[in-house]
Amino acid sequence: MKTGLYYDPLFLRHDTGSHPENAGRLSAVMDKLTQDHLLDRLDQRKSREATEQEIARVHGVDYVRHVEEAALSGQEYLDTPDCVISEQTYNVALHAAGALVDAVTEVAERRMDNAFVACRPPGHHAERNHAMGFCYFNNVAIAADHLIQDLGLKRVLIFDFDVHHGNGTQHTFEARKDVYFCSMHQHPRTLYPGTGYAEERGEGEGLGYTQNVPMLPFATDQDYLTAFDTMILPRFREYAPEMILLSAGFDAHKDDPLAMVNMTQAGFDGLATRMKRLADEFCKGRLVSVLEGGYNYERLSECVASHIGILNSDNA
Repeated sequence: MKTGLYYDPLFLRHDTGSHPENAGRLSAVMDKLTQDHLLDRLDQRKSREATEQEIARVHGVDYVRHVEEAALSGQEYLDTPDCVISEQTYNVALHAAGALVDAVTEVAERRMDNAFVACRPPGHHAERNHAMGFCYFNNVAIAADHLIQDLGLKRVLIFDFDVHHGNGTQHTFEARKDVYFCSMHQHPRTLYPGTGYAEERGEGEGLGYTQNVPMLPFATDQDYLTAFDTMILPRFREYAPEMILLSAGFDAHKDDPLAMVNMTQAGFDGLATRMKRLADEFCKGRLVSVLEGGYNYERLSECVASHIGILNSDNA
C-alpha cells in the first residue's frame, strides 16, 4: 500500500482573486511535489462531490442551500468579507469535502496506509450555519462524523496545528466524546478568531475531550515540540484513538504573512513524525492530513512536501 494524495485541478476554480487564500497556494504545492519527484511514490486520486447528507449532518440543509445560492447568484462574499466566493465556489467546496471523506474511508478500510488531501477551500473555521476565515464547509468535521456515523468508529482524534484556532471543528464536537479535538495555535488574545483559550475544554459528556494549547507570539520549534510532548501527547495516548485526522495548517511558519509564530519546517516535521508514530502505535497507521492554512507559497510547498514525505516513509 501507499500514501494517498487527493488533489483535483478543479480546486483551482474557486476564484478569490488576490485574496491570501487563492489558487496559487495549491499550484505551488503541486509544482513542488513534481519537482521533488514525489508524485510517482503516491497513490494519486481526484475528488468527488460530498453528498448533501454527508455535509448536512454537520452544517444542516439550510446552510448547504445558503452556500449554493450565494455562489450561483453572483454574490461577492459569503457571510463575511473574508469569505470571497465565485460561481464555482459551491461546487469546489463540495469536492473538497468529498475528497476528504473518500480519503478517510480508504484509509479506515486499509486500502491505503495514510493520505494527504491537498484541497481548497480550507474548512476548520466553518461553523454549523455560517462561513468564517476563508472556510465554507468544515471538511475535517464532515470526515470525522462520517467515520463515526457511517463506518462505526468510536474514537477519532483531530489534531489541528494551523496557527489559527479551529473554532468550527471545536464547536461541532465540543459536547461529544467520540471525537477528541486538540488545537495548537497562536494565543487568541493576539490572533483571529479570538477563541481557543486553554479553559475551553468541552461541555456535557464532551467535557475534557476538547484541548486547546495556545502558543505565545514568536514561539519557536522547540516551544511547540516541548508543549506537544508534555501537554498533548500524554492526552492523546490516554485517549487511544482508532484513527487520526490532522488539520494541517502551515501558517505558523516564521515567514508566513498572516501570523507571528516562529516555526520552521523542522518543527512541522517534528509534529508530523510524532503523529505518524502515534498512528502506528494506536491506529494501525491510520492517519489522514488535510490542508488548512499557509500563505507563503514557497514555505507552504516546502512544508507540505516534507510532511508528505514523512507520511510516505517507513522510518518516521
